[in-house]
Amino acid sequence: MVKEKLEKQLMAELSRRNTDFIVHWAQNQPGAIEELVEMVLSHQEVVASRAAWVLEKLSGNYSGLLDAHIPKIIKSLSAIPSSSTRRTIAKVLMFHQIPEESEGELLDFCLRMIEAAKEPVAVKANCMTLVFSLLPKYPELKNEIFALIENQIPYSSPAIYARYHVLKRKHFPEKTKKKLRN
Repeated sequence: MVKEKLEKQLMAELSRRNTDFIVHWAQNQPGAIEELVEMVLSHQEVVASRAAWVLEKLSGNYSGLLDAHIPKIIKSLSAIPSSSTRRTIAKVLMFHQIPEESEGELLDFCLRMIEAAKEPVAVKANCMTLVFSLLPKYPELKNEIFALIENQIPYSSPAIYARYHVLKRKHFPEKTKKKLRN
């Protein structure tokens, strides 16, 4: 019953107003969050993309609401066929604390996305943000990750260059200041 209502409403209209309506409805509806996660992980591209947008808004408004689902989402990231859904889910993950047991899998996914030649800039940028949020726990990977991203910059848009330098300054300000002085 919940699934049918969600699908019908998701497909009724692609608008911020409809998304806000679904967000409001889903937060108080038992089983709605689980159904939205399942829809995102389905291979129905349009429904998955719209459900991901709802999850993004829910995550931004109600931190912790998806915490129980984060490991399952991370496990399924590589199977999501749509780049727009991958972009949105990467953004959703930015709102949540990543469980330690899922960090390696998320790092692996993000690094593959950053390195993928045909992956859209928005996916790469969101993945970069996720990688930088995990990097303080894994300082031994810093040089390798910096090199990977810096190797991508000549082949990427200016947005990748800008995001990289913003993240680098935010997470490693002492390294950036020393480099700028030289």
